[in-house]
Amino acid sequence: MEIRVVEKEHDVIRVEFPKGEETLLIPLVESLQKEEKVLEARYYLGHPYLDRPTLYMRTKGEKPQQVLKRVLKDLSDLYGDLLTDFEKKADKVKA
Repeated sequence: MEIRVVEKEHDVIRVEFPKGEETLLIPLVESLQKEEKVLEARYYLGHPYLDRPTLYMRTKGEKPQQVLKRVLKDLSDLYGDLLTDFEKKADKVKA
């Protein structure tokens, strides 16, 4: 997945995602909004043919890229565990 960081300041980050990857933004923003250091987290879809989905996040007391890395790692672990659990249970079911 090719993302672009289009804005990065000490408390703000804005990242563009490839078109068609906007479903990733929903759990990402929900997880970011639960973080104590995140003041604002939202995404924009824009025009479906002209704009790329964009994540905007503003933090207080921690660099936004650090928070984003931590939350992405947590989501990766969560969905990796879900895949492992599914594979174990799917093997037990006979079609």
